[in-house]
Parts: sequence; structure tokens; C-alpha cells
Amino acid sequence: MKNINDVKSASHQKRVTPRNYFHLVAFILFVVTNLAFAQNPVKPGVYPWPTASSEKNSAQVVLSGTATDLNFFEVTANVLARGKQQKTNVPATHEHLLLINSESITVMLNDSTYTLVKGSVALVMPGEKYSIKNNGSNPVNYHVMKYRSRLPIDLGRGKTSGGSFVKDWNKLTFKPHERGGVRPYFDRPTAMAKRFEMHTTTLNEGNISHPPHTHAAEEIILVLEGEVEMLIGETWHKAKQGDVLFAPSKMPHGLKNIGKGQCSYFAFQWE
Repeated sequence: MKNINDVKSASHQKRVTPRNYFHLVAFILFVVTNLAFAQNPVKPGVYPWPTASSEKNSAQVVLSGTATDLNFFEVTANVLARGKQQKTNVPATHEHLLLINSESITVMLNDSTYTLVKGSVALVMPGEKYSIKNNGSNPVNYHVMKYRSRLPIDLGRGKTSGGSFVKDWNKLTFKPHERGGVRPYFDRPTAMAKRFEMHTTTLNEGNISHPPHTHAAEEIILVLEGEVEMLIGETWHKAKQGDVLFAPSKMPHGLKNIGKGQCSYFAFQWE
């Protein structure tokens, strides 16, 4: 006949077996994953750069939710103080796109160091590391897009198409046209997307990018310079430097320059 201490000991051993521990971890992962999936879809409209300015390091979420092809999508507005460095480990379930929108920043990626000016970008594959350092005399601003595909991650596809990379504004080819011009960045698969395309558009004063149109891919606009007004659906949204605009899949949209002089903006689509 077992005494009470034997019963307690057996019960304790049952709670800490590897099998029960595995089940507990699996349950926690299931809950966390489903909470992520339960995020609300990103709404169409403008997401301004945070109004509070600071000379200290900061990272504020300006946009967060889901999209047609993404079950996690977040954009942060970041400030890096002079002389400071920020190190980031990209989760194995995410991909990061770094967008420089102020003075030059030093980026360390894959054992290489780059000095990137305004308009430059860096795409970092899942599970990799990157570091950003401000060697200038003033705080610098940048955005980070963090996203996860609804479909299974395809690391092989991402590596085959080139893996992580940097696009330096100074090395991009500007292609002028009658309304301004465009700088193509990339149009390729990644670990998270069958196709990810990005460019910057420069519009002369008073010009429109194109008549309102639709496409299956969602589109993000990030204003680099000037003032713009963007039609999304049936609503016009004004935006300035640092602001982000989001147009959902198959929603009519178009953009015009409403400021003095030229405007420039990042534009990217994925599917």
C-alpha cells in the first residue's frame, strides 16, 4: 500500500516528464501562433511618422496587422542617436526590410559593411543578423518592415534568388520620364514572397503617378521627400516625408504631388 509521500512523488514525476514538457511547449506555441493569426487586417490609409521627436534611440510601431498574403505585417519608425548601434536578430519566422529615410547609416550584414544614404534599403533573410550604427553628428531615421507569409517559408527560394542584400541609392539607375522618373530596386522572389517588387518614383510638381488603377498585389508607399496626396478607394489621404500609405489588394489607388518642387517615395508590392 502506497503512503501519501509516494503518491506525491509519483504525481510530481508525472508533471515533469519530457513528454509532458514537450506537450506544454507545443501548446504554448499553438496559442502564440493563433494569437498572431488573429490580428486584424491592416486598414487602407495613411500611417504618419510619430509626431514626438527625440534624440534618443526609439522604435515605434506605426502599422501592424495582417494582409492578403501575410499573416504578420508590421512597420516601425526608428530613431538612432548619434554614436549608437542597434543589433537585430531576425526571427526564423520573419523577413526584415530596412528603409533609410534620413542621413547616412552604417549597416553590417553578412560580414560586409555598407554606408547607406537616404533612399537605400537592405533586405534580411529569416534567421540572419544585421547591425546598424550611426556615425554621424545627428540622430537618423529609418523604417523597418517585418513580415511573415501565410504560405510556408521557402528559405531555398530566397537563397537561390540571392539571399539577403543591400541596395545603395547612389548605385541605382535613374530612369527619367515626362512626369519625373523612377529608380528600380528589385523584382524577385524572397523566402516570404513568390514575388517582391520595389522602386522609388520621383514626380515633378503637380504631376500624378498614373490614373487610379487596381491590382491583386497590395502596395505600400513611403514618402521620402515632399508632400503627396493618395487616392485609396474613394478617399484622398495627404502624406509627407516619413509617412506610410497602404493600399489593399484590388482597391483603386493613385498618387499625386501636391507640394512645391519634386516629391520622391518608395513603392513596393508583394504576392
